[in-house]
Amino acid sequence: MTEKAGQAPNHWPPLDFLRATAAFLVLSGHTRDYIFVKGDMVEQPGFFLKLFYFVTGFQHQAVVIFFVLSGFLIGGSLADSLQRRNFDLGRYLIARFARIYIVYIPALVITEAVFLFNSILLIHPGAGHIWPLISEQQMDFGGGSQAICHLAGLQGFSCAVWGQNPALWSLGYEWALYLFAPAIIQLIVWKASAGLRLIAIALVCAIAATVCGGPAPPDDPSGGVFWFIAWFLGVGSYRVLRAGLVPLPAGLLGAALIIAGMTMLRFKAASGLETDTIIAAGAAIAMACRPLVEFPLAPRLSGWAAGFSYTLYAIHLPLIFLMVAIFQNIGFQRDKIPPSPLAFMEFGVTIAICLLAAFLVSLVSERKTGQVRAAMLRMCPPRMDREESDRGKGRSSTSIRR
Repeated sequence: MTEKAGQAPNHWPPLDFLRATAAFLVLSGHTRDYIFVKGDMVEQPGFFLKLFYFVTGFQHQAVVIFFVLSGFLIGGSLADSLQRRNFDLGRYLIARFARIYIVYIPALVITEAVFLFNSILLIHPGAGHIWPLISEQQMDFGGGSQAICHLAGLQGFSCAVWGQNPALWSLGYEWALYLFAPAIIQLIVWKASAGLRLIAIALVCAIAATVCGGPAPPDDPSGGVFWFIAWFLGVGSYRVLRAGLVPLPAGLLGAALIIAGMTMLRFKAASGLETDTIIAAGAAIAMACRPLVEFPLAPRLSGWAAGFSYTLYAIHLPLIFLMVAIFQNIGFQRDKIPPSPLAFMEFGVTIAICLLAAFLVSLVSERKTGQVRAAMLRMCPPRMDREESDRGKGRSSTSIRR
């Protein structure tokens, strides 16, 4: 979810487009959930309303695509470096830390600022049971160990999701994947017998499953296992792409599977886990198709939109809470409302404010990722340089002893 396509060996505009679209699906789905009543409560909906509820109902499935995309971009290049034996753990962790925390820390600050603003100016006595934002709660991670877990970015994976910004649960799984992926991929490419590799991989996965002590993410039918599988599907997709094995018709079939999975979910033709699996498989197949991912799909616009998609994902929920509270404060209905011109106005304004805020925040956070990463990496010289330095020190000490 959090890596930019430009970090890959090639720049792939369709992946930028996919990432930006997935972030917008999450935003629109959550905004609809906090403003409108559920679709089955709307009497005699017309075509437009049916389409609106259909398009804005895929926030969970968009996260599935995020995980496959993250595995493709991060896991794929990681597998390459491990196979070439030029992997540098220190530089890898610094790069991942910079990418996660340059947005995660501002997201924590913005979330708390929103709730503080609400508690001072927008509190309505007795309304705390209606909206999360209209409660008096402040930043409470649930004790020392839970606070450490949240500040480490592992919420949802190793501790309870933070109620003020529940969307951050996915960062916990992504951080965990970043930490466990080098060991798992190293074992996969390890030059040992298949049986020994299988035992070692099973051991590492068992450790990961044991560490995963947090509750299941929201609307998650399978727990953390599915997210690990989806991420590694992305890794496999990258490897297949490098081999050039997937023709354009197969890639288009993968894109069709994404749409089919979403349609099956809306018409309840399959379970949530089944549709998630179809969507993850379709995304992996589509990403493995070189003619598809190299198609020049509005590269400048896609790159611009993808450039603040992580920020949008990280801060959109508290902003939605804030906008809902403001609208309620000026006289809008204090409960979820049926579709109406006023409701769509509230929806559109909230979407616009979230997009604008995410873009502005990204200018001083997400879009500075490369600079922050470079500054941190300068403190960690390449492994080859360190080895040369160590050998030089060894020769010097030998000369002294002689």
